[in-house]
Amino acid sequence: MLVITFAKVKQKVGMQNFTVQVINLIRAEYETDIKKPVVLAAACLQIVTIAMLCYLGNNNIQPKVWSSLYWISLIFGTLQASGKGFIQIHRGRWIYINQMASPAAIIFSRIIYGWLIIIILSMINLLIFSLLMDYPVNHSLVYLGIITLAVMGISSIFTMISAIASKTNQPGLLAPVLSLPVIIPLVLVGMQGSIKALNPVLVSSVYYDMMLLAAMNFLILVLAGILFTPLWRD
Repeated sequence: MLVITFAKVKQKVGMQNFTVQVINLIRAEYETDIKKPVVLAAACLQIVTIAMLCYLGNNNIQPKVWSSLYWISLIFGTLQASGKGFIQIHRGRWIYINQMASPAAIIFSRIIYGWLIIIILSMINLLIFSLLMDYPVNHSLVYLGIITLAVMGISSIFTMISAIASKTNQPGLLAPVLSLPVIIPLVLVGMQGSIKALNPVLVSSVYYDMMLLAAMNFLILVLAGILFTPLWRD
């Protein structure tokens, strides 16, 4: 009985330490971005530029084309910002982070922070598209839910791929090349579900698309937790 109680207390303390590590790493990443907001500013500039080009090319487009253009601008506009997780870390800082937190805390803090960044950027992108080219979405809550689930998965993939690419000689070149083919299933499911949210009558199968996106996000998180530990020890 005493052994079981001690194990539960140890598990609770370990969970608290893990949570503190994740929060501290997220705070450190935020402070770094505040001091050097070049990457985030470049991502916002890319989003505005792509939206302006879409508007100038054809400012009166069909809803499905509008949604497709939004997804294209979203992917390429947030690629650099959401994939920067491990690429910009030099070796000295990498060693320091490894000593202050566990591998699980490192990868999940980067993933959670990437979620926050890419969700904010996707909402900014949606706002710009809506101001320039109308807002043809009939079911906003469903559309926003699909966008959120999809970009969370995309950000998780970008973060994991950036961790792998950071071990190579050319991480900035390798990360996008490895990431783009992997995110295709997420993008296809997200685009399919978002098009359904454009219809006047909401198709019930859109909820299956949302559940599929949630399941894919869960699978990505599990794989990230498993694969990052041997990568961290290298």
